[in-house]
Amino acid sequence: MKIIKAVICAVALTAVFITSKADLVLNVSATGQFQKAYYPGSNVATTVTLAINNKYIYNIISNAVANTGYWAINDCIAPTNLPANGYIAYNPTNYDGTVYGVFYVTNKSGFYYPLSGTDTNGQYYSWIELDSQNFYYSYRNDNYYADIYPGWGGFNGVNSYNVNSKTNGTEIATSTALFYVHDDPYCYNDTQSPPVIWGNPGQGNGDDINGNNANAIEVRGILTATLALNSASATVSSYSMTGSGNVTYAPNLSGIGEQWGDLVKTATVKFAK
Repeated sequence: MKIIKAVICAVALTAVFITSKADLVLNVSATGQFQKAYYPGSNVATTVTLAINNKYIYNIISNAVANTGYWAINDCIAPTNLPANGYIAYNPTNYDGTVYGVFYVTNKSGFYYPLSGTDTNGQYYSWIELDSQNFYYSYRNDNYYADIYPGWGGFNGVNSYNVNSKTNGTEIATSTALFYVHDDPYCYNDTQSPPVIWGNPGQGNGDDINGNNANAIEVRGILTATLALNSASATVSSYSMTGSGNVTYAPNLSGIGEQWGDLVKTATVKFAK
């Protein structure tokens, strides 16, 4: 069964003040609960749990990227075969033209394929996003702000930090957040339009020819960011998120067999070097 597809609009960190010495690798561990059998009028209905992990996510992404013509009209997003040994990484400071934070597929040979961008008609698209914001109580001096502003905003957060006289130290930024992986590249920005997981509210300006996800994972919860502070910059060391949410899935791209309303019971989403 081919399930889910990866998210993402990305994670945005405020402005030029936050730097990252190395990109972060995505690691997902979650439990989904799916409807196994349901028959109107029957006295029995059953559910089944399923592990959602890196392989599961990568399979969704690979299928979606290889079959862009299912969603993008006239190949305005060119189909691509991702490497079998690839994995998903994240640069929290890169800008994809719409939001900060870029997810991409890479491998040890240096392959690079961004998971968000602009199609040949000038329309934004994305398969994966991490959305949050945290800046009201962040550390700041005359040179930089240790703000967190990933992806699409609209969240609250608090911060703790401890620096010495040379402003070296650590900040722990904790905020509400959203992690979203999906296979329709125009069903992005779950933060500001939560129903987008079920169907496109008009994004893509006509380039989206099907209008809904076949496979998607949505996790809403708490994001903890660890930042290393020095006299001139704040470097993101890691992200860690826990939460729960929703799943949609289809065994194939034919539109047959979609199942809606399933759950992500528990999820841990980590980004680390």
